[in-house]
Amino acid sequence: MTRVVKSMTDCAEAAMVLVPAVPFHRFLGMREEVVEGETRYLMDFCENHVGNPLIRTFHGGVLASFGEVVAATHLARSLARVELPACSTLTFDYLRPAFAGTICAVPHIVRAGRRITTVSVQLRLDNKLACIGRFLFPVGTADLGGSA
Repeated sequence: MTRVVKSMTDCAEAAMVLVPAVPFHRFLGMREEVVEGETRYLMDFCENHVGNPLIRTFHGGVLASFGEVVAATHLARSLARVELPACSTLTFDYLRPAFAGTICAVPHIVRAGRRITTVSVQLRLDNKLACIGRFLFPVGTADLGGSA
């Protein structure tokens, strides 16, 4: 579904390289990199992402959407699935303004239960934590290697 790219500055360029499964992912213009064996997802600021034009910050909805896409992609890869799972519940904490720049998202599966999997995503800007999201995905026991 996705592939690694070195760096991009234009949202449209990044979207062309990513080849996302959903058109909304092209709007986000996300890409991924592998650093020291850890997959990190990146999204560059572009005019479509503006929340406050006076101070040029990311829109909160764009940040939450990016976090959800990252969590779903990470979970799908962990389960070796082609389709992205649907998020049932999300909690998103905004810790500081996310000014124009490149947002780096680092996902982590907190707990994979029989019915619910929790994925946490940290969004960082210039190595400072800007937001934290927790996403709950319903899964069947067959998805986790058990019997249905």
